[in-house]
Amino acid sequence: MPVITISKEFASGGINIARQLAEKLGYDYLDKEIVKQVAEHTKVSHQEVRDFEVEAHINLRARLSRIIDLDIFKKNLKSDDSEEVETTYDERDKIPYSFDTQGWIDSDIYRNMIRKIVSELGQQDNVLIVGRGGQCILQDEPNVVNIRIISALADRVARIKTENPELSESQAQKQIEEMDKKSREYIKFYFNMDWSDPKLYDVVINTSRISDDKVVNWLAGIFA
Repeated sequence: MPVITISKEFASGGINIARQLAEKLGYDYLDKEIVKQVAEHTKVSHQEVRDFEVEAHINLRARLSRIIDLDIFKKNLKSDDSEEVETTYDERDKIPYSFDTQGWIDSDIYRNMIRKIVSELGQQDNVLIVGRGGQCILQDEPNVVNIRIISALADRVARIKTENPELSESQAQKQIEEMDKKSREYIKFYFNMDWSDPKLYDVVINTSRISDDKVVNWLAGIFA
């Protein structure tokens, strides 16, 4: 069966749909596990990678990686009496990195690790990938179906308020706008693509028109 990627607007029901669909199909549900893989490759903590991917594409640290040559950090790893080995940009750009990052992560390292890990997952069977630009990385793979879950703003606000009744409508809407902005900027920064471009997806589903359960049953019927 094909690899499935799911991109979702915040509070559209995408996470619920993805989990239920993976369970019905017997697929591996991969979300935070991808973060764990990046952390293991870069030798930083799981939480640091998580914090980085949420915020880094909109802060200074990520942009510095486009200015500062990473050879500086590699040279710091060498002892004073070790022989200097010249490393070109092309060598450094290979995936996986040929040098030990020793707990360092920046936007270039993160981007390449995500591409490597998701590309490898795209060659496997029975895998469902949530977020992480899977629809961009695997867009040309023949055995991949890219799905987008959307919903009307009013329904998304209602969904948040059901889970968090203490929030006002304006607070819920602000949360939605902030989370969508981060997702949009993530895709733009790392892949130079438009998160909402329908051409990135094979299927776009509006949960304002179709319930979560019907979406899961419909998709399961297609892929089973």
